[in-house]
Amino acid sequence: MTRMNTRYLLEMYQRRLCHCILLSRKFLIGFVFGIVSTLLLSKLLVSPCHPQPSVEQDVLPSHQIPLLTSKVSEVKKKRDRILCWVITSPQTHSRAQLIKQTWGKRCDKLLFMSSIKDNTLPEAIPLPVDDTYANLWGKTQEALKYLYHHHLDDADWFYKADDDTYAVMENMRHLLSHFNASMPLHLGFKYQHPKVQQGFTSGGSGYILTKVAIRRFVETALARSRNSRGKLATNSQCVLDHQGPEDLNLGICLEELNVTAVDSRDERKVERFLPWSLEDMICGHLKNPGFWYLREFSYYPLKQDMKCCSPHAVAFHYVKDYQLKVYEYLIYGLRLYDQGR
Repeated sequence: MTRMNTRYLLEMYQRRLCHCILLSRKFLIGFVFGIVSTLLLSKLLVSPCHPQPSVEQDVLPSHQIPLLTSKVSEVKKKRDRILCWVITSPQTHSRAQLIKQTWGKRCDKLLFMSSIKDNTLPEAIPLPVDDTYANLWGKTQEALKYLYHHHLDDADWFYKADDDTYAVMENMRHLLSHFNASMPLHLGFKYQHPKVQQGFTSGGSGYILTKVAIRRFVETALARSRNSRGKLATNSQCVLDHQGPEDLNLGICLEELNVTAVDSRDERKVERFLPWSLEDMICGHLKNPGFWYLREFSYYPLKQDMKCCSPHAVAFHYVKDYQLKVYEYLIYGLRLYDQGR
């Protein structure tokens, strides 16, 4: 073999060797990259993105339940069901019809707690009570018993309202999305009273109960009252006679049952549940001689004028019949003209 041939063969061998080394490097890099990618992907698939917080106790030391964490709120939450039960009477069934046509149609289930059947109002429940204002506490007890026996599994939240209340259900759902429906809670506008440390929620603008709260009231309060002459215990303030202030009596009983009255105000500490009419909430300090009562007995300091009420208000009280449709139009019908279009 000549020297030229030998040199040619050496050059060919070196070229093939370099090519093999280059292929080996590419293969090695690709192999390592594949292993690392697989490990990272498997770790992401196995570990949860947003673990749900666990509640170890259902009785919190304070009077407020903390909001859900931002991580939890970012996870798409199952839509909670709201059952609305409205206290009415045969004399005001026409007003109940207006509620059906307006805000009541946005409840997942709507019931009217009355004392007679009405073919024009099939949602009316005839409760076995003497249908008078003085007997409202007894009517509320019968209503809670009825919900417990017939509708406890139909909803996650139970909103009580009077038939002169207007509720904004979208804002109610937004408020409730920050709380755990499996906890013993009630929400609403809070008054203060010496008999109830955590305050009690006003019946006018309505209050919201979880099913745990209803279950405790029926299974514990009402059950024990049959054996203790209308009280939870010997030293109990929870009186279960049929007469008396409904919202105060319920608040006393719920506190003794370890049901927490949470802060229902918005992020700026402004009220969402308005126990008076919108006009009186805004101007009551100027013209309503009874405004001192609202100011003195409100659990939280009240703001005045246009700052009184949250832009995400949940409920209005003392709404007249014709105003139910006025509120409906102003909230859902009125639109601002967009000059950019």
